Amino acid sequence: MIGISLKEWLKLLYDNKFNVKSRFIPKIFLLTIANVILAPFILYERLRFRKKIRITKITEDPVFILGHWRSGTTHLHKMLAFDEQFGYITLTESGLPHLFLTGSKMIHLIMKPLTPKKRPTDDVDMFPEMPHEHEFALLFLSMLSPIIMFAFPKNMEQYRKYLTLDNASPEQVEEWKKWFLYLIKKLTIKEKGKQLILKNPLDTCRLKHILELFPNSKFVHIYRDPYDLFFSTLKLHKHNAGIYAMQKQDYDIRELILETHVEMYDRYYEDIKLIPEGNLVDVQFEKLSENPITELEKIYSGLGLDGFDKLKERVKPYLKSVEGYTPSKYKLSEEDKITIYSYWQKTIDKWGYEKAPKT
Repeated sequence: MIGISLKEWLKLLYDNKFNVKSRFIPKIFLLTIANVILAPFILYERLRFRKKIRITKITEDPVFILGHWRSGTTHLHKMLAFDEQFGYITLTESGLPHLFLTGSKMIHLIMKPLTPKKRPTDDVDMFPEMPHEHEFALLFLSMLSPIIMFAFPKNMEQYRKYLTLDNASPEQVEEWKKWFLYLIKKLTIKEKGKQLILKNPLDTCRLKHILELFPNSKFVHIYRDPYDLFFSTLKLHKHNAGIYAMQKQDYDIRELILETHVEMYDRYYEDIKLIPEGNLVDVQFEKLSENPITELEKIYSGLGLDGFDKLKERVKPYLKSVEGYTPSKYKLSEEDKITIYSYWQKTIDKWGYEKAPKT
């Protein structure tokens, strides 16, 4: 929450009636102090770049990486970001979206010793300049993100509607689109006009709104064995809930994961018909892991992108560095398999994974 403006931070606390558990008060205090310190710098950047952001034109619509959390979106994003024709948002820029035009280099320098060397959920390398998802930037700019529900779970339904935006008001949808365009313009300035390669699992169920802003966007959708996906997402939720929480967590995490996947992919498969022909490629995580160069070539060919030969050479050192990495394996009971299949039958059948035995 350090990336939120002071005004929005105080409003968030007010909207939740300052209802936080006593053990989280030190965290609230430190975040408030940090936001007070950052407030004048946020105001300075907003005033300095207001006109430039407003008049910036997007000459090429972005390329979006779609897929549920833990599907391999980060791995794919890292590989595609080696193509120098693309720009992207970094880990620290996503966390401090109000400041990256005036202080990007300084922010990366400050954050370097504070950033964990490995991602705690899967031991993947982390560093301030790594390509990152933009949902956190949208959260800190607009305050219209379901991620807030993990900080304030007592108001879960109030924030969960921002998952697909289907239950948000028309005014909230327009506000979200305004800030999304604002962010893309800021990134375009930062990247000196480059086409952007962006990843965010939540974009998977917001295609309609993205295409209203960027009608010729290109999309890469990555999917993974749903049974592994469930347990990997469960591990992620348990870890992140401890980081974000400011209230007692008394919701059923397993049910939330199962229902969110259904909501996400019901919306996704309804909206992909809006994507222009030739602007969507599906990639299976397991195939990408086994034959990354082949799958990358499939993406470039399917989307009509130039520059694959250059990417192929530039990505090789990264592929060499992750050669020994194997995704976690999870023990799947028959009961778990039946439960997951009962919720996710549509995607499991569609993607060709093993069906659960009939009860």
